[in-house]
Amino acid sequence: MIKKKINFKMINSSAYRSIFRIIALILFLSGSFTFSQTDKNGGSIYSLFGLGELSYSSGNRTDAMGIMGVALYGDYTNSNNPAAWTRIPTTIFTSKFNLENIKSSDGVNTSKRTYGNFEGFDLSIPLNKGNGWIFNLGINNYSNVNYDTKFTGSADGETYTQTYSGNGGLYKFNLGFSYIIFRNFSFGAQFNYAFGNINKSVNIDFDNGQLFDTKNVSSNTISGFYFNTGLIFHGFGKLLKNKKLDNLTLGAFVSTPTEFNSDFTGKFNQSTTQTDSVKISEGKLKIPIAFGVGISNTFNNKLTVAADVFYQKWDDYKYYGTHPEEIKNSMKMGLGFEYTPSRKLESAYWSRVSYRLGGSYTADYLKLNGENINTLSLSAGLSLPIGSYNSVDLYAKYNIKGKQTNGLIKDEVFRFGASVKIGELWFLKPSDEF
Repeated sequence: MIKKKINFKMINSSAYRSIFRIIALILFLSGSFTFSQTDKNGGSIYSLFGLGELSYSSGNRTDAMGIMGVALYGDYTNSNNPAAWTRIPTTIFTSKFNLENIKSSDGVNTSKRTYGNFEGFDLSIPLNKGNGWIFNLGINNYSNVNYDTKFTGSADGETYTQTYSGNGGLYKFNLGFSYIIFRNFSFGAQFNYAFGNINKSVNIDFDNGQLFDTKNVSSNTISGFYFNTGLIFHGFGKLLKNKKLDNLTLGAFVSTPTEFNSDFTGKFNQSTTQTDSVKISEGKLKIPIAFGVGISNTFNNKLTVAADVFYQKWDDYKYYGTHPEEIKNSMKMGLGFEYTPSRKLESAYWSRVSYRLGGSYTADYLKLNGENINTLSLSAGLSLPIGSYNSVDLYAKYNIKGKQTNGLIKDEVFRFGASVKIGELWFLKPSDEF
């Protein structure tokens, strides 16, 4: 007779149904919003290039702190470094939303747009908390394409309006685990499957109604898989025999290079009544290696300070065997703070709120008109506790990207983000013992 290796606390059938309904609702929302971006009002023109605007987010906690959380433990799911999961205390489900207002200017003309996103979700399940054995699955954003711009011109005395627009992007389905090895190391591995569509169109509309307007539409379906693996060392207190360093951590993770499959199709107007659809080509996109390092420490169990650096070697990127000249290596640096006055349940409510602040500098993977496209960000946020493990995390971020000179665009972006973390009574709780 085989004995049970995991003991679960009993919950009634109505609780099971509640769990399944919540997950089914989130899956429905993710299918309705996450994978459909065709009706946005327009984002940054810089998403026209490459795979769009890349997402460096690993969760709303780290977004509020301006970092990726490479070495940051806690009761949250980090979608980049799986080694950070080992201290998740209970099964948690997290979903993320954001709302953006973007102001773009070339020094003469200015436009403003506002749009929202359902960014994804994660489910983390502790199988053995003592050993940091955590299982995780989720769907998260990889890149966004969202732009809409137009300009007027003339040819042979005929004026026209030319419009460029695009939407879509890539998402990643992630599946992984974490584990504590050699007592002082947290290890994590994660499988990622990236998928999505990037849709672009070019319209030319002549003022002269007797001339034939044109509309060309293309769609690039992209998919492929890659792996993340990470390591965090948390044994400085024992190594240096100093208890003040017990919470000091040093972390690193690597995202493997890979190739994505690409299927490129297009639709072209041949006349006022006929549109041809053609399969243009199939090919490969070579995605380069990426890695990050970080450090974190918590002082007096109240103040957490964390910093990290992320780098990706986009000089190795190939699009159908060719490296686009506008794509270059990227780097992101961030420094963040989190202050929680008290972690005791009996303390006053606002003493248990976590207050966050941070900033970052990103050297994006674009170089246009001989200029590097960089982003400066400031962010702040709150984690509002609901019971022991449930919370609502809020953050606000202000970005400045690009510049108004040399034919470029300056984007000023205000983002408001919210995530809901559900744990505690909602889910089965595995015991610490096998």
